[in-house]
Amino acid sequence: MKKLLSILALCATSLLLVSCDDEKWTCTIHESGKTMYSVNTKGELGGAQKGCSCDEIRAFEYDNWGEVDEDAMKEDFGC
Repeated sequence: MKKLLSILALCATSLLLVSCDDEKWTCTIHESGKTMYSVNTKGELGGAQKGCSCDEIRAFEYDNWGEVDEDAMKEDFGC
């Protein structure tokens, strides 16, 4: 029984370590400056909300369009 618990603990720890690594997202802006997205440690692309803060998204919106649609920010990003 003790051996089984040790094996289960090892498996659970391994799963936690693997799943933690997948969730590291970084905010980035495309070369053209008109697209904001996120990239994880595996190089996979995702939406801006995965790696960008509300402040980064707001600044991006303001820099590109001169204004920020606060209703859309709240609806799309929960900011």
